[in-house]
Amino acid sequence: MRKLNFSEIKAFQEDQLSFVQRMTEDLGGVAHVNMMGINLFFISEPAVIREVLIHCGDKLHRDPFTSRVFSRFMGNGVFMAEGDDWRRQRKLVQPAFHATRIRDYTEIIANATDQMVNSWQPGQIVIIDEVLTQLTLRIIAKTMFDVDLVDDVARIGLWMKEILTVGEAQLKMPILPPQWLPTPGNRRQQAALRAVKSHLRQIIAQRAATGEDRGDLLSMLLNARDEEGDPMPEDQLLDECVTLFVAGHETTAAALTWTWYLLAQHPHVMAQLRAELDGVLGERQISFADLNQLPYLEAVVKETLRLYPPAFGFGRQVMRPFDALGYHFPRKAVLLFSSYATHRRPDLWSEPEAFRPERFLDTDNSPDRYTYFPFGVGSRICLGNMFAMLEAQVILASMLQRIELTRVDHDPVVMDTLITLRPRDSLRMQVSMPQLA
Repeated sequence: MRKLNFSEIKAFQEDQLSFVQRMTEDLGGVAHVNMMGINLFFISEPAVIREVLIHCGDKLHRDPFTSRVFSRFMGNGVFMAEGDDWRRQRKLVQPAFHATRIRDYTEIIANATDQMVNSWQPGQIVIIDEVLTQLTLRIIAKTMFDVDLVDDVARIGLWMKEILTVGEAQLKMPILPPQWLPTPGNRRQQAALRAVKSHLRQIIAQRAATGEDRGDLLSMLLNARDEEGDPMPEDQLLDECVTLFVAGHETTAAALTWTWYLLAQHPHVMAQLRAELDGVLGERQISFADLNQLPYLEAVVKETLRLYPPAFGFGRQVMRPFDALGYHFPRKAVLLFSSYATHRRPDLWSEPEAFRPERFLDTDNSPDRYTYFPFGVGSRICLGNMFAMLEAQVILASMLQRIELTRVDHDPVVMDTLITLRPRDSLRMQVSMPQLA
């Protein structure tokens, strides 16, 4: 075990991605360090990832660093719950993301994207990360709660940004001030969270008043009953709705921001992708059935998620000690799994730093699920992973049919490891009409 010195701890806090990559290079795929008395394991070795998360997952809980921050705005929703609470809540939420259901979301996603793009003009400058965040907020509200936020999305987007911005700052605090302490950050986050919950309460009250079952997630939650036949308490219902609001829009918006950044740098990839879309779709709107005929579209999204996974890593804390593949993981040790580091290991990937979507078209050499895991691994894999892939592909295809985007600024983009992996500064892009072949 290596004890980190002060400069190394500072380097970890300032640039977690580069630090974990260095630890992987220096100490291997299971890097064991001591950081201020905490047993830390940086794990990027596929075999160990599989053994720990698949066969020993019942001995793990979410790590205390992220739990203490996320619980402030997600409460005890499915993302944060543990044990029996998590199993019960996941069983309630999972049907909303079943394959037979998400295919029905395709038209909703395409229509919302078309409305956004049709409001733009050639030469207009858009802040792509902001407009994509507003778009994915509208989509999650419509698909999960059957409400259109077209008139409220900017306001709700600002509230969500405030909640997440404060949360991002809290993740980097060595000592987190208690939630009851009226610090400026606590006050801003709590005010924004109250506003979001108030809006959600209105949506819930309107649906409950009609008693209508629309087959969406909100109907499922409202109709859920426990063993005694009682409905879900309001606080729990709000926690689940806030969790879906946060997790359901932030990661896809981040992924698509990086996709446009990469496409702007690689015009040959954009040209090949546009040719595929033109050959299959022409000018008509994309449907779920079209996705099987658009392999390059899927490959572009997957390659983006390899290079810039929005959920760039996740942590677990050992609740009961165990051994796995020759490693001993003691109680209270914190295990950090870095998809970013694993996705860029040169011994696992050819030209790991290059943007090469075609690597995902080679079915004979496709990566296994423990070498490539942008949505996590094990029982707590992102329950919306199929929805996120569908959403990203449909949004990207719908945008590329109508517009091109080029970067306005050409300064190097700096990654920020916050709630999700995003560009540190806003990404400004100029709208133009696609050049016809």
